[in-house]
Amino acid sequence: MKKRKIMGIFAHPDDDTFGPGGTFAKYAKAGHDVHILTATSGQAGRAAGLPIQTTLGEHRKKELKDAFSIMGVQYSRLLDFYDGTLCEHQIPLLQHFILEEVQKFQPDVIIIYERNGISLHLDHIAVTKSVITLYDAGKIAVPKIYYFGLPHEVMSFFGREGGLGNEKRAIIDIKDFLDLKIKAMKSHLSQEKDWKMIIERGEVLKKQKKEYVDHEYFQLARTSLTNLAFPESDLLAGI
Repeated sequence: MKKRKIMGIFAHPDDDTFGPGGTFAKYAKAGHDVHILTATSGQAGRAAGLPIQTTLGEHRKKELKDAFSIMGVQYSRLLDFYDGTLCEHQIPLLQHFILEEVQKFQPDVIIIYERNGISLHLDHIAVTKSVITLYDAGKIAVPKIYYFGLPHEVMSFFGREGGLGNEKRAIIDIKDFLDLKIKAMKSHLSQEKDWKMIIERGEVLKKQKKEYVDHEYFQLARTSLTNLAFPESDLLAGI
């Protein structure tokens, strides 16, 4: 097996874990290098009533480090943007740091949230837009960029709009890493409300005999490769 590099680019601590955390853990366990770039420390979030001795941002940095250790993330960088401020006027500076990190790490695959940020969070959308704009402008060259998200049918099941369609879909089996993902999620103690909601929704899906809990879903956003076959079961296929 040739070692590859997989990079996740996200807005907040826990975006990587609550999102494609099982996929990151799976590829790290297989011996590939996983790098996560996080734009903010989530300092505008909630603290779940914890007796935090420092600022919320500093506390969430530690939670992020703990989650990375569980998932096997080898490299990480946390930027200094303020949580909730990644709107249009911040995109040029955000792109500067993303470009710097991509050029340094030289990933084979980049993973970002889907175009609507899953939850329509403007920070999520700004990060995704920054990466796609850099690629389309020819400033970053990477074999594959994937959107991570929930399939349209799952979003619809929970009464929400949007989600990933069937085109250029990749489905990663994470059943052997689901417990590890949940353990990493629980490292984000300050975000207990969110990870409890994710776990509860997973239990609802299980009762409905849906298989989405044991898999993570992606859509190929950009690629320099040809002759790819879909749906994919490996984000490194064709590289």
